[in-house]
Amino acid sequence: MGRKPRIEYKGGVYHVIQRGNNREYIFEKDKDKAYLLELVKEYKEMLNFHFYGFALMNNHYHFIIKTLDTPLQKIMHRINNKYSKYYNYRNSRTGHVFENRYKGILVMEDSYILSLLRYIHQNPVRAKLCNKVRDYGWSSDSYYRRNEKGEIVDIDFVLNIFSKNRYQAIKAYGGFMDMEKMEEGSVFEEVEAIGEGQEKAVEETVASIERKSLEDLLYEVTKDRTLYEEIKKGSRKRNLTNFKQQYIQQALAANYTMKEIGESLSISETSVFKMYHR
Repeated sequence: MGRKPRIEYKGGVYHVIQRGNNREYIFEKDKDKAYLLELVKEYKEMLNFHFYGFALMNNHYHFIIKTLDTPLQKIMHRINNKYSKYYNYRNSRTGHVFENRYKGILVMEDSYILSLLRYIHQNPVRAKLCNKVRDYGWSSDSYYRRNEKGEIVDIDFVLNIFSKNRYQAIKAYGGFMDMEKMEEGSVFEEVEAIGEGQEKAVEETVASIERKSLEDLLYEVTKDRTLYEEIKKGSRKRNLTNFKQQYIQQALAANYTMKEIGESLSISETSVFKMYHR
């Protein structure tokens, strides 16, 4: 029986996971990883898609891709096919390089992108390849920290969630990535890829991950109507600071901008930034 076709959406954002065949290495040397990134650059220009993040491990890789004019299936086929030919030729081997098809998990552009990106960047730390996210050379983390726009990683979407001020955005991004909290893998990996006949499941999945309102997030943090109302009115009482900081962290993780968070607290975007880093 043939494989069921994937259901894909123009403008959809996908967490792509591709593993080596039988969990074998797909990168033997750094030049292999560099070549895969060159392919991403090449096909971004040719097929037109946004590339929000990546982590290249030894036997698998993670991408975050937003499709535009070209279906994800075609993008991944072109990248994986060309890389497989390169890898087999360079290593004088034949056979499959990758394990079956990639897993393409549909995510919502306005939900959980920050947490997903942090999960991907934490993979090398989790695998004990480095101690901190910033220490790994084969992920998109450095592109964000160095404000490196352009040919490979599209950094503007993520950084603008933190702030329109690029200096503040990069600092807030670094603080978010450097938190000790480790993201739970099951949230981002133990999800079925979208296939034929799963339209209802897709709708339910999308509904389940839609962002909670800022009001709901604030109430979940305070769990008290009086505290909630005081914070909403812009009270500066010291006993409210911890609640505000927790709320800001959760709102950022849900991809609300600092401007939106500030408006919900009746304070400026700059004040939100300072409180986040207090």
